[in-house]
Amino acid sequence: MRHAAAREQASETCLILLTNCFPFAPGEEFLESEIGHLAAAFDRVLLIPVVRSVGQTRRRATPENVEVILPEAVSTAKAGIRRALRYVVRHPVRAAAAFGRALRSFPRPRRIFVDLRLDLLACTVADEVAAPVRARLAPGTRAVLYSYWMMVPARTAVRLADRLGSRTVPVISRAHGYDVFSERSPGDFLPQRELLLSSVSEVFTASEHGADYLRTKYPDYADRIKTGHLGVAPARSAGNVVQHPLKVYTCAYLVPVKRIPLLIQALAVAQRRGLKVTWTHIGSGGGEYAAAVERQAGEHLESGTFEFLGDLTNDEVRAQYTAQPGGVFVNVSESEGVPVSIMEALAQGFPVIATDVGGNSELIDVDGGMFDGLLPATPTAEEIADRLELLTAAETDDYRRYVEASIAHWQRAWSSDANYSAFSAHLLGAARAI
Repeated sequence: MRHAAAREQASETCLILLTNCFPFAPGEEFLESEIGHLAAAFDRVLLIPVVRSVGQTRRRATPENVEVILPEAVSTAKAGIRRALRYVVRHPVRAAAAFGRALRSFPRPRRIFVDLRLDLLACTVADEVAAPVRARLAPGTRAVLYSYWMMVPARTAVRLADRLGSRTVPVISRAHGYDVFSERSPGDFLPQRELLLSSVSEVFTASEHGADYLRTKYPDYADRIKTGHLGVAPARSAGNVVQHPLKVYTCAYLVPVKRIPLLIQALAVAQRRGLKVTWTHIGSGGGEYAAAVERQAGEHLESGTFEFLGDLTNDEVRAQYTAQPGGVFVNVSESEGVPVSIMEALAQGFPVIATDVGGNSELIDVDGGMFDGLLPATPTAEEIADRLELLTAAETDDYRRYVEASIAHWQRAWSSDANYSAFSAHLLGAARAI
């Protein structure tokens, strides 16, 4: 018995992590905080970015025991379809099985197409990486598949688990926002939900709100749906914030769901009221929409009171907060998971103003002393300006208490050291339990 225990203790542990594009940038910046904890828990990490585009060439640093296995990158949606068609030609039986699964959405042709596209892409990637993954799993290796999203990475992980043959490898997935709430997708449809929920050991949503949503919608799988908070590292200069003049920070892609034009309207209202308010936006966007947002700022806000910094890494965001202290962080999205950008703001000590959507309410702890910045899900520009005005009018001591309460809430619930260490230990336990 003692020798068996020793052999079990000596077995190598391996985490197979499937992402959308990480470690390539931009995207999935929040994994920069988690990857170190995962690498510290496991002997080896195999990292597979399943939907990396050919334009993503900048690669972020990873720990020494992390090895990246690269599937073929795709340049356009059409290129992805051509890749799927090649798979159909090469593997007609497997493709027929995927088509049979998609037919469960009959008679809705669009849903059939979305389902089939996901299935074929995931199966293509899984079959492509199965051999190199298998070659890296020495006999006796204790492994677990960890998908960062309950979409293509999760379906790929399920398929890859099947392709590993005699090895029993559990699949655990995270789920965030777009991969949880079907109403955010065209036609109120997310593909293969029941297949994924029935195939994974556990799903960890980023918010209690997301977990409750999935349990209500899929009660048969309620016992495997849990909450696993994300987290961020300590700020470089926690508490380095300035109330006057009030500098507003936002951090988001310039896409319609983030409702940055609404914030511009609110800032314009605040400035017309005589508030000394400036605004710095972190994050970019493509095409005419992003350009139109920047034009709107130029048309409605006072000259010299706003700036667009574009994409920044986590380290660059922290450096920005240190070099140019702000006074409040604002999020006016129409839907969210649990924004890592707000967690970063809490670690810095920012009071937060945010819409009551997704898990945002879990990030604002008014009972714990934080500024009451929770807005209605669909606020007016005037309501946003009202909160900005309240914050500027607060007594200095009250404002400092808001700052301290934000930091305290981060320490309690959103610390990467606490959350990611616990989650990494859970994944390791799942691997060793096989």
